[in-house]
Amino acid sequence: MNAALAIARLTFWEAVRMRIVLVFILVLAFLLLLMPGALRGDDTVTGRLQTFLSYSLSAVTIFLGVATVFLSCATLSNELRYNQIHLVLTKPVARFQVLLGKWLGVMALNFVLVMLCAISIYAFARLIKAQKVGFERDRINLNDVIWTARAAAQPIKPEDEWRQRAAQEVIDLAKSGAIAETGVKAADEAMRANAFKERMNQAENDWRMIADGQYRDFRFERLIPPGSDDEAMQIRFKARGLPLPLMEILYCQWEFVDPTTGYPITPAIVTEERAAQRHQFLIRGKQLIKDGKAVLRVTNPLSPNDPVKIFFADNNSLEILYKVDTFEANFVRAVALIFLQLAFLAAMGLFFSTFVSFPVACLCTFTVYLIGVAHPFWMESIGANMQMFDADVDPYGRFGPFVRQYFLVPFLYVFPDFVAFSGGGKLVDGEVISYSLLGQGFGRMLAFSGVVLLTVGWFIFSRREIAAVQV
Repeated sequence: MNAALAIARLTFWEAVRMRIVLVFILVLAFLLLLMPGALRGDDTVTGRLQTFLSYSLSAVTIFLGVATVFLSCATLSNELRYNQIHLVLTKPVARFQVLLGKWLGVMALNFVLVMLCAISIYAFARLIKAQKVGFERDRINLNDVIWTARAAAQPIKPEDEWRQRAAQEVIDLAKSGAIAETGVKAADEAMRANAFKERMNQAENDWRMIADGQYRDFRFERLIPPGSDDEAMQIRFKARGLPLPLMEILYCQWEFVDPTTGYPITPAIVTEERAAQRHQFLIRGKQLIKDGKAVLRVTNPLSPNDPVKIFFADNNSLEILYKVDTFEANFVRAVALIFLQLAFLAAMGLFFSTFVSFPVACLCTFTVYLIGVAHPFWMESIGANMQMFDADVDPYGRFGPFVRQYFLVPFLYVFPDFVAFSGGGKLVDGEVISYSLLGQGFGRMLAFSGVVLLTVGWFIFSRREIAAVQV
């Protein structure tokens, strides 16, 4: 271990002296100093803070990511090319220790750079937050929407009630002779299963829909109540109008009711927003949540001239966002995810350097990097999420199920999704970066890349002939 730490120390100081790394650091420092004054957003303090956080974290991720690729590929391949590795391997140092030391050295420099960038971004963010706000709504959004860490809760589906109703309807269909009453044949069982599934889907659609002049109570559980009456929760929704309302404007009435009695405990709030777009509003009060439960009553106001049904299409169409942590803790987790991404790139760069030259190693590592950055796009492009039941329309023909199961699914798990394991978007929106996401990022990037480098990479490197034997 002492040998690996010695190599890590040498790699660290070698990286500090590399000109290409210094160029990226200087450009990044210039951008971080320029952004607080140049980025205006929507000319509100909230907009400026969101824009600065988004662009600064993206700049750190991109520039340090590119610098890490060049550094990790150069530190080993250059020593192999110029025979400098002989000075190390002539000593009692295992090649496993060489790889581990190189990786630790690169990550030590990354740790220093990430910490310096994080401190700078946080200091500038505090300065922006301390600026004078122009109006009260800007101050509220700044404190309760951005400078916080909130979890999103979706309404609880009454699935037990749906199952009982669907099962009874299937029994009624069987008694009427519409479907087989007893599943003697496989086809009969399939027909009954499809009938049950159709009624479950219909029950959920009915639950998501509110007719004209009607209301529906949506129950939320396991909520954390506000710490004080001044602390706000946010209602975020995306409702569709069926049919599309006049001028595409949808009216909704919102109020919290007592989870036990159903009696309203907040004044009704009426929103007038464009349909099929995401909107949000804040509401305050400790009494909204009782024993971790809250009931939100959504009313579709009666409109005789333009009757419209309100429809929440999916699970994310109606959410309550409530505070669970501080901005500072959320910021630390966002920075940790950036560090994990750099750890993955450093391991991949060293891995490719064990058997190819510097330019080829950079090309291979950048390819992996681009796949990770645009992971959702690649998955959609190659049809990883497609479900085709007809070979005539399947882009892979009759081999579609085989390709998706044995090629696309492994591809999905081999390359990490940098979009899914990025905390910048959540931080900007004031949503909590969960420790679960951080743990998944640790497993998918740090642990996976470490296994690849220290097993496959070590196996290749240990069998590589460093110098030809001369007789």
